[in-house]
Amino acid sequence: MIETFLLWLQGFPPELAAALLAALPVTETRLALPVAIFALHLSPLAAFFTTLSGNLLPMPFIFALLTPALRVIHAHIPRLDQWFLRWRERQEKKFGESYSKWGAFFLFLLVVAPGPGTGVWTASALAVLFHIDLRLSALSIVSGAIIGSLTILAVTQGVFVGLNFL
Repeated sequence: MIETFLLWLQGFPPELAAALLAALPVTETRLALPVAIFALHLSPLAAFFTTLSGNLLPMPFIFALLTPALRVIHAHIPRLDQWFLRWRERQEKKFGESYSKWGAFFLFLLVVAPGPGTGVWTASALAVLFHIDLRLSALSIVSGAIIGSLTILAVTQGVFVGLNFL
């Protein structure tokens, strides 16, 4: 998949290719940062800032467009709207005040945690779906992305430098 994407972006500046790879919900920074360093030959510092910027790019669009999309679903797809409302009510009953009290911290952890279904896209969508204050959500998501990217950079640099000693 990465090879196909890199072939598609052949001719683009490596910084733009890295940022676009980081903006994708499947790859985000977890894959884009090592690819930027080792396949696109960016310096670690340039790769860090480029992929971090690309990774954060979708957040304001999700914040701005998800609420209108939910309104369209509410108006035109009532079955899906009912399912979503029931799901959200179950979650709110299950976790109660935790959303308003710990929601932003959970978003931070969700972005920092390297796993499937975690990252800026998921955290941004959850912030909108559960009505977590968007300014606090943005701060938590950006903080999580910075720490997660620094962690990936440290692991990438440490692992590959360590392998050179062998």
